[in-house]
Amino acid sequence: MKTIVLTAVFLAALIVGSPVHGDSGSVAAGSPVQGDSDPVVALSGSTMGTTYSVKVFDPPLPADDLAMAIDAELRRVNSEMSTYLKTSEISRFNDSASTDWFPVSPPLAMVVQTAIHVSEKSNGAFDVTVGPLVDAWNFGAAERSGKVPDKTTLEEMRPRIGNQKMHVRDDPPALKKDISQLRIDLSAIAKGHGVDRVVDRLAELDCKNVFVEIGGEVRVAGSKGGTPWMVGVQRPDVGNLGDQNSLLFPYPIGTTPETSSMATSGDYRNFFEVDGVRYSHTIDPVTLHPIVHDLASVTVIASDCMTADAWATAINVMGVDKALPVIRSEGLSTFLVSRSDKNFSFEATGELLPFKETVAQQMAATNQPVTLTVQKTEATASSSRLFPMMIVTALALGLVVVFMSVGVLFGRKSISGSCGGIASMENEDGHVSCSLCSNPADACKELREKMNQKST
Repeated sequence: MKTIVLTAVFLAALIVGSPVHGDSGSVAAGSPVQGDSDPVVALSGSTMGTTYSVKVFDPPLPADDLAMAIDAELRRVNSEMSTYLKTSEISRFNDSASTDWFPVSPPLAMVVQTAIHVSEKSNGAFDVTVGPLVDAWNFGAAERSGKVPDKTTLEEMRPRIGNQKMHVRDDPPALKKDISQLRIDLSAIAKGHGVDRVVDRLAELDCKNVFVEIGGEVRVAGSKGGTPWMVGVQRPDVGNLGDQNSLLFPYPIGTTPETSSMATSGDYRNFFEVDGVRYSHTIDPVTLHPIVHDLASVTVIASDCMTADAWATAINVMGVDKALPVIRSEGLSTFLVSRSDKNFSFEATGELLPFKETVAQQMAATNQPVTLTVQKTEATASSSRLFPMMIVTALALGLVVVFMSVGVLFGRKSISGSCGGIASMENEDGHVSCSLCSNPADACKELREKMNQKST
């Protein structure tokens, strides 16, 4: 459902509070970047075919201990949910021809249960069984033909697709499929779940103030020395991520438990063209084709990153007209960006509603074309919290512009994987990335051999 795409979420936490330490590029998996007097430990590396970034304010443990704990947790997630590892739980379930209950770990059962819930609430827009379609449209792990699949091929896949053909129980945890050919791919929800797992693991280690990001999906806890962690939402279709007009708005994430996570889905970074027609990587499980509506970017705020991740994809599949009634009925906080020729229009709900005006004013100030569409949508943020939030936003926006002007902001480097999962990212040498296990390990040997063969 979602494959590798550059992120629509900037890590603005880097510019608010403590200074950026080390160089602006990414570091090896688990390598700490910390100044002598800097209270923030920053760790980054690779996982799930994308990158991760973790920041811990005033950590109670040495950086090396934190790095080992993070890496171990990410390995556990991959051993459960990676479709690239033949020995993972999900791969063994997919390979099984049995239609009986298949025992799995509690986390895997819980993620599938959430996927089914979001599928039901979104009228089937979110579907983790669309792996065959993703492969057929050249966005999956299978060999890519570069061709548009014909109608007959697609219709032959329809009987193998549908969340209603999959079942889950939690006691004892197990999965069950109605047809032996059914297989699931959790790429559209596993990164968000991975973020939650790392946050929870750090909490067990008494880390109270953390910022965790995997492929652009973010969750925080606490603050940065009393200053909120900040993230920013990127304007779609901007080629230069370091350009001062590429940021739609910064957001003080985690000021309440309900706003501690953010996920973004978009169609503007991952697509292919055939005969002048652009095909998005986001596949509609109803039509069996890539989405064709004008929705370019979806940002969702939630209490946990797994939920935000899943809903961002579901809304991106539905499009604005179909999504808005669902968004309102579910009480979701969202920011939607649609394109029309060279203009953008915006919809926002819940906690993100106040930022519609901010975006309009920002684009007007920089002479950027913008269409502001006002909907009668109730903000969930109370008036008592709106004023301080806008003050923080204004200050953060000023800092963003200043840092952009001197070329410091993120080293003008984007993050891979905001709308994707565990597939198809290339390294600098042109080889397909194998980063599912963060660091080399015997368990990844077959995976690395497979990816190397594919890239030659």
